[in-house]
Amino acid sequence: MIGVIDACFIIDWSRYRHRDLIKGLFDILYIHEEILAQLRSEISISFTSRLLAEGKLRLYPWTQSDEDEFLLLRSEIIANPRIPSLERPDLLCLIIARRANAILLSENIGIHRVIEFHPRYRNVKVWTALETLEHLVYRGLITLSSEEEFMRFVREYEQDTNHIFRKRRIETCLKRLRTWLRR
Repeated sequence: MIGVIDACFIIDWSRYRHRDLIKGLFDILYIHEEILAQLRSEISISFTSRLLAEGKLRLYPWTQSDEDEFLLLRSEIIANPRIPSLERPDLLCLIIARRANAILLSENIGIHRVIEFHPRYRNVKVWTALETLEHLVYRGLITLSSEEEFMRFVREYEQDTNHIFRKRRIETCLKRLRTWLRR
């Protein structure tokens, strides 16, 4: 499985006490050099550097074809009032995820609007940290036997990152996990 990491995701995830679990979830994680330039905190730089040194995280080899797609996508997004304005690095991650048939790890609501309203990008999978935690369970990297155990991981993430998930999103996730736990 291939993942693409945007800046907001890696900044938050690097503060999570169980951050190393992500290494078992993906075979390869891609990052664009412009995302690296957005990292400022010592913890996010250190975690990202370690992933790069271990070969788990790789710089995506950006091409002229990718740049052409960026210019096209940017103009299409500007013309679509249902999609909020996105910064260049966010669009780069979206393009990489589509080209690499990868899962984009992002909390950016604008990215989710592109997936919802742009026909070429409709099939790109985007996971927030909550879905990432959920998939850690499915892959056996987090072992649990109850919803309460999963919620412990969610609460630890929220405590470590100050990122609070919406109750409705947690309930939707728990519904899927209930089905999985009963199998």
